[in-house]
Amino acid sequence: MQYTAQELNQAGQYIKNPLTAGTPYTFSLFRVPNSTGASPTLSGSGYFTYETVRDANGFYASPIPLRALGTHENADGANTLVSSSYIFSYELNTNGSEPQTSSFTFTPDIDIPISGVMFRATGDYDMMAMPIEDACGTPQSFPGGQSYPTTLNISLGTSTGTVGCLLDPLGIPDRFIVTWDGSIVIDTGYISANPSTYSLGGAARNSFTNALTGKIAPEGGGTYPLPPGGSGNNIIQSDGYPQVFARTAPGLINFTKNNSTSIATVDAYGPIGGTGWSVKINCPV
Repeated sequence: MQYTAQELNQAGQYIKNPLTAGTPYTFSLFRVPNSTGASPTLSGSGYFTYETVRDANGFYASPIPLRALGTHENADGANTLVSSSYIFSYELNTNGSEPQTSSFTFTPDIDIPISGVMFRATGDYDMMAMPIEDACGTPQSFPGGQSYPTTLNISLGTSTGTVGCLLDPLGIPDRFIVTWDGSIVIDTGYISANPSTYSLGGAARNSFTNALTGKIAPEGGGTYPLPPGGSGNNIIQSDGYPQVFARTAPGLINFTKNNSTSIATVDAYGPIGGTGWSVKINCPV
């Protein structure tokens, strides 16, 4: 889930999606570019804080929920962890593997409900927390920015039936891969409302290929550019990059859920900066 610098500033932002006990969540904080554009470079340190919501009197409710307990891993440009059972904080720097970017992984010990904790950050950082947990039938939208991929974990429940998936990339090409019960059930390939603009010979082909250069192909076939070939919605054109196809939105792409496995995962690949998309995975009927 995306959090803007404005949301994280000062008092902070209630979490927008629940966190599930035992699930590793990656928090990535981006210094440049950012939503405000107020500070194009980082001249010092910033800070990120995760805090259990206090009661009306400013205290942690009794009994104190141990919502900040968990496992911390993979700190990259996020330093000097200070933590307790109800709050933790990282110092953010520019020494991560990506310029002006800090990240870490946190696995909570208990389930964290929506609005159960606050996120805050100083230093004009935008943030992405993934995977995103949500229930079937709940629309998710990504307002804009490069993400490769954004991961959504959707709870479908134990019922069986047809699952209708709205996977809408809008104008800039995105690719959606839906995985359920250990298998890929939908792979749209790269789709767009303007496919000819981004396919071979199109006016925006260079922006598409430049954004993909060096990125790992989701199907595990190495990094772009790739050898030409393929079939269906995954065709690599003669320049070594994917063909872009027409989106099906607002129509649905369906798959059949034939057992009680609940979680479906959507990986949305948006390599071009400024992309935006919408996703809704319906409950089985």
